[in-house]
Amino acid sequence: MMMAYRSIGSTAYPTIGVVLLGGIANPLTRTPLHTSAGIAYSDSCGSIRSETKIYRDESMHIFFNGVESTDENRSVRRVLERYSDVFEGAFGSKIVSYSSNNFGILSGSSDAGAASIGAAIMGLKPDLDPHDVENDLRVVSESAGRSLFGGFTITWSDGYHAYTEKILGNEAFSGYSIVAFAFDYQRNPSDVIHQNIVKSDRYDARRKHADEHAHMMKEYAKTGDIKGIFDLAQEDTEEYHSILREVGVNVIRENMQKLINYLKILKKEYWNSYIVTGGSNVYVAVENENVEKLMALENTFGSKKKLLRVAGGAWSRRPE
Repeated sequence: MMMAYRSIGSTAYPTIGVVLLGGIANPLTRTPLHTSAGIAYSDSCGSIRSETKIYRDESMHIFFNGVESTDENRSVRRVLERYSDVFEGAFGSKIVSYSSNNFGILSGSSDAGAASIGAAIMGLKPDLDPHDVENDLRVVSESAGRSLFGGFTITWSDGYHAYTEKILGNEAFSGYSIVAFAFDYQRNPSDVIHQNIVKSDRYDARRKHADEHAHMMKEYAKTGDIKGIFDLAQEDTEEYHSILREVGVNVIRENMQKLINYLKILKKEYWNSYIVTGGSNVYVAVENENVEKLMALENTFGSKKKLLRVAGGAWSRRPE
């Protein structure tokens, strides 16, 4: 009889939205109300990441960054219980515990945390359909598919069914870098955004535009037009935050806007394109040949700079 394994570890990378999501159809399944798109990111050595370990235990415990959680809002327990037969086959026990640690993540930690669970489960049972796993992971994060597949992805959704399609691998972005300008403003919880943006009179149009933007980006990807993808991401960011301001959710704060205005001036000197998701970071895409100019900016309006690259998908280690 084969000896059962004791544990498996996995790694996933956080994500940035490029077609931004606002609105959840079902708070339990966290099915998105409309299509969105995103990219996975890390730094040049992959140190920005989420690390997960799932291991055989006497009773289930769930840890985030070393602190035990009741998991009331995370739904990790639900995913682990869903795959109890996989754990029994690999570990000889349906009862497992979970430990997740984030390293250097600016935003998108729930995406990466969810994806790392999926990578571990598929590491134990490789014949699972990753899209079925993604649907189960969505209860932890509505954008789990972005991190699970990595690179540039589109999550197609009609509000009832969602499916993530990988459009480009991270290697397609090798000529570009992303500089994150991290501000010290308090982050708006994603659920505050999801619950308020749907109140806008412009929301139906926003759902339509998000789907159009995703289709346009897919066309840009076919011809390798990375600038086109990022320029449309900036346009999407501007529409999204305009609607949020109208419903009283102000993500782009004073100094963030000052930086954005400065970036638009710099665009006369060299190409750049910015994205703001739901947090207090301004992400700026730039060609590698100009990245030092952006990194050398002295006046960052109180922010701290971090150099990022587009990252690959989630992966698991060999079980032990």
